[in-house]
Amino acid sequence: MISRSGRSIRGQLVLMTLLLLCIASFITFFLANSYGKRSAQISYDRLLTSAAIQVAENISMKEGNITVDLPWSAFEILSSAPNDRVFYQIKDKTGQKITGYDGLPTSKEKRQRANFDAPQHKPDSYFFDASYDGEPVRFLIYKKRLTEANYSGDVSIQIGQTVIAREALANEISWRGIQLVFPFISVGFILVMLGIWQLLKPINKLNRTLSSRTGFDLSKIDLPVPTELEQLVQSINHFMGQLENNLNHLQRFTSEAAHQLRTPLAGLKSQAQNALSEEDEGARHKQLLRVIESCDMLNHTVTQLLMQATLSHRFQSQQLTQIDLIKITKSVCKHVVVSALQQEVEIAFEGETSFAKGNPAYILGDEFALEQMLRNILENAIKYSPAHSVVVVSLAKLDSSSTSKIALSVQDKGIGIPDSEKPHVFERFYRSANNPRSGTGLGLAIAKEVVDHHGASLALIDNAPTGLIVNISFELLES
Repeated sequence: MISRSGRSIRGQLVLMTLLLLCIASFITFFLANSYGKRSAQISYDRLLTSAAIQVAENISMKEGNITVDLPWSAFEILSSAPNDRVFYQIKDKTGQKITGYDGLPTSKEKRQRANFDAPQHKPDSYFFDASYDGEPVRFLIYKKRLTEANYSGDVSIQIGQTVIAREALANEISWRGIQLVFPFISVGFILVMLGIWQLLKPINKLNRTLSSRTGFDLSKIDLPVPTELEQLVQSINHFMGQLENNLNHLQRFTSEAAHQLRTPLAGLKSQAQNALSEEDEGARHKQLLRVIESCDMLNHTVTQLLMQATLSHRFQSQQLTQIDLIKITKSVCKHVVVSALQQEVEIAFEGETSFAKGNPAYILGDEFALEQMLRNILENAIKYSPAHSVVVVSLAKLDSSSTSKIALSVQDKGIGIPDSEKPHVFERFYRSANNPRSGTGLGLAIAKEVVDHHGASLALIDNAPTGLIVNISFELLES
């Protein structure tokens, strides 16, 4: 079942793009607004400065008195803002008003130093914002020093202007800036959408390729994809390869199993029919015994087939864990000892010759699979061993410069396997033409699959004077 998160890659990319564009728009608006206010402030502050300088140039001393000849040009400069009002006041060094409006505010806080490029620059001149007559006003305090025989000191010139025009100019500059940036943001959004569409094309193409395939097409995907999708395509191809191998294995297994089951079923039916028509009681009894023997053989074959199917499933679904090989070997030997004694064969376990008594021998493996492997090997050894013989099971530690290994050995005194047939005994349903015993031909095949799954090695060695030695080497974990 597919788990849906409810969000698509395209939707998330679009959402992230919109979020980034909104943030960019907010930053642009903030910067444009700040720039507009600063530009308007500088422009109108310069007008106030020009007016103050012109007024200062027309202040002089006559007969010991300060005279002010207000130039109309000074106020004409400020008249460029028709909706604004202008206020002024001139004071002497004692703070007494010479001319101008009464009650103009003064400020000792939030002063902004007036930086003039003109030679009349006064370091103690400054701007400040205040409220007068119910309106916000921008004021400039400008100082002019008068030096006469009977007067020496600064004359303070205060000129203010309401902020209607400068706010309008600031808004206009900000809006112009936003109008300039908005088309670029719009075009950027369109380009990003086209980029997202272009980037998602390989995913859509991959989806269409997979959707158009039939259930039997497990060939590898061969599409040009971006680097970020290469790992995904490799994983899909690997999965398809595994699925194809499993299906091929299942098909071969089903075909071989059907063939192997049809033969004993046909023989069983034939023997039952002969027993049904047989009138001799003794002959009928022998035929019925052969029917029972065939049933046992068929039951064993089905059991082995089911076991192989179970192991194939475990190999695909179960992880290998740390297990004690000595403990498993002892357990399997105990389970088969009764059937061995019934065939007059003994089981000798020599599992701790290379280990301290009681110490485990850990390997990485599947306990169930290893038990089935060892059971099949022991059952084969018991089956082909003569009466009153001994099957020896041993474990030995093999040390090398690189890794430590543990060797599991099963020795019998049976008829052995000719060298020409040793490569074939691990094939499913293989039976030697010279083998006098009945069997399914699956025992050693299952054992070989388990050994390969564990990354171990299996070798068949002739025993002296007769018999067979099965050696299996596992990589030993550090305890």
